[in-house]
Amino acid sequence: MLSQRMKLYFLLAIVSSIAIALVGFVYTKKDLPPYPGAVKSMYGQTLSSKSAIMAGQQVWQRFGLMDLGSVWGHGTYRGPDFTAQALHNMGVTMREVMALQRFRTSYDGLLTEEKGAVDAVVISQIKTNRYDKESDILTLTSLQVAALFKNRDFYHRLFTEGDENGPINPGTITDPTQLRNLADFFFWTAWCAGTTRPGDTHTYTNNWPHDPSVGNMVSGKSLVWSAISLVAFGLCLGGMIYIYHKYGFNKGAQGYKPEPAMALAGAPISASQKKAAKFFLVVAALFFVQVNVGGLMAHYTVSPDSFYGLKAIAAFIPYNWVKSWHLQLAIFWIAVSWIGMTLFVAPMVGNREPKGQGFLVDFLFIAVLIVAVGSLTGEVLGIKGKLADYWFWLGHQGWEYLELGRLWQILLFIGLILWLFLVVRALKDHFKAGQDKWGLPNFLAYSGVAVVVFFSFGLTYDPQTHITIADFWRWWVVHTWVEGAFEFFAAAAVAFVMVNLGLVRLEAGLRAVYFTVGLALFAGIIGVGHHYYWFGEPSLWLALGSTISALEPVPILLLLSEVWHGQSALVKGGSDFPYKYPLMFLMAAICWEFVGAGVMGLSITTPVVNYYEHATYLTVNHGHTALFGTYGILGIGLALFSMRGLVEDKGWSPTLLKLSFWSINIGLFVMFTATLLPTGILQVLDNINHGFWHARSNAFWSRDIIQLLGNTRMVPDVMIIIGSGAFLLFMLKAMGNLKKVTIGSGEPFA
Repeated sequence: MLSQRMKLYFLLAIVSSIAIALVGFVYTKKDLPPYPGAVKSMYGQTLSSKSAIMAGQQVWQRFGLMDLGSVWGHGTYRGPDFTAQALHNMGVTMREVMALQRFRTSYDGLLTEEKGAVDAVVISQIKTNRYDKESDILTLTSLQVAALFKNRDFYHRLFTEGDENGPINPGTITDPTQLRNLADFFFWTAWCAGTTRPGDTHTYTNNWPHDPSVGNMVSGKSLVWSAISLVAFGLCLGGMIYIYHKYGFNKGAQGYKPEPAMALAGAPISASQKKAAKFFLVVAALFFVQVNVGGLMAHYTVSPDSFYGLKAIAAFIPYNWVKSWHLQLAIFWIAVSWIGMTLFVAPMVGNREPKGQGFLVDFLFIAVLIVAVGSLTGEVLGIKGKLADYWFWLGHQGWEYLELGRLWQILLFIGLILWLFLVVRALKDHFKAGQDKWGLPNFLAYSGVAVVVFFSFGLTYDPQTHITIADFWRWWVVHTWVEGAFEFFAAAAVAFVMVNLGLVRLEAGLRAVYFTVGLALFAGIIGVGHHYYWFGEPSLWLALGSTISALEPVPILLLLSEVWHGQSALVKGGSDFPYKYPLMFLMAAICWEFVGAGVMGLSITTPVVNYYEHATYLTVNHGHTALFGTYGILGIGLALFSMRGLVEDKGWSPTLLKLSFWSINIGLFVMFTATLLPTGILQVLDNINHGFWHARSNAFWSRDIIQLLGNTRMVPDVMIIIGSGAFLLFMLKAMGNLKKVTIGSGEPFA
């Protein structure tokens, strides 16, 4: 059914993209920012060491500081970027010390030409790389030594006394040794961001962050590759349009037929399918908790020291607690939705209820609950310093999106393998000799394999791993898992729904989905490089990340055709169409993918834009519209698609679903247009005018317009909370009206 040419294209896209990405890893590993064995003054005094810097990196991880700020722009966006802050403070201290030594006055009291002389010396000292690879020693000038000691005092006060205008509470860290090591780690990240990479003209972080006071300006390579990436996007878009029409990808729609949808909604169910329903109840419950936690975090953005005047709440539930839970709950409920959907459809597609499937579904459900509760609890205990040396295994692993401790991460990985086993065993007849291995059920199974495989890359690092390498593999989970494996699964699920509802012909649906996913995987796997621009990787990633990331919106345009197919069915089916709301959520998800991943994603991935935008609220805007708007709303749609086949008509409540759909989507639209986008634009402008350190400082967040935008956020937050509440009420009602099981263990469906 699928042409040999299409099969070859799909395999080539996967193999070549992984090969190119791994070659990039080899070059990255060869050119890492060095942890100096010793940090010494020009007089030979030992000031710090690799062991101290690594110990500081572990302090940064164990207390979840990536969810309280960021390093090299990776982390949360309300607190300071510790690199930009330390680098700017370094320049300020060096200027003050030199002004006092040379002119016997403060820097502000100098004449213009005197300031120019001080600036030139300070920038020259910051840019000069005094790390000697042979001896493994980093030598600091006397001005840099003064900045190192000042840096230690600054972060000791910040984490012990807190910041009443920011998200860092008093007593966040109190151990003097931990604080000294943490400060030395931040100083090292600032040194990497300020000093010139050997043999090149820019720093180890490609001149990021923007801060003219220390000589950091956008590099020429960023400008050149930005222009090339836009050319690549235009060429690929033109090629896609040509292929789309030449090979008839736009001719897959069928006329509306109510019979397939009616038959699917009224089909009998098996024991394992009914047991899968409780996964969707958990989805609704976790979703409701997650958006409420998000509302609290949004309030902390403008009022970080209290919740409507209640300082005890902010003291007990710090910002990094709610940020960790907001991210982890989102990943959990989206993943659980997809797990439940495949457990529902696999026996039906395989045409037989596998023996013992119901017991295994229950076992998987219990395992998922244990991982969710255990990891969420461990993250809080880790943040509060209650797990001692077990923080990495049981507490907060320290990496944004992968906050859960390593034990919970391994258990989740095992759970995903069990889920894949349950899906494949139900579809095993489609893998027998003589069967087409490229069919839609097979494609659904392959997408499950991709979900498991790409998640495994998060197990490749530990607390001793170089920060650049650890972050490299982290993004293989965060980005490639989401924009590669998730896109793989999403395309398979959408195609499955469309074909089974009789909206798209099977042959055309298969051809479109393989073409779309092939391009999405190629662009997603290599396109992960746009996260590597400023995190200590070589400038190779400016080329790879920018040009390939520009291709990522192209397959999204193909998916928009599915919106038209669904819209036509809804219009013709009217209120009697049983899959009205599942299809509406799927259509909304594809529209949000176009806006969030396509438009907003492309707008911020060119290096010259990303240089100023990186780690601002434009990234937050992209994240909410892409992750929640696309995969979250898709997860709701898939949950409802499954529940429509599990619930009796009397348990299906269109009123609650209507409230949920419009509240969620209108709320997200208002959040996108009226809060996140304008805040991000203003923050980028502040970065351009004052430097990145200032754009992430309390001075920016205390501006009247930013406070107004932050308080306005309550409106869309409440709307989304209402929508999630309506979805939860719908699930509670539906769970009390499930169909009776009529297909026993080992019995066929037909």
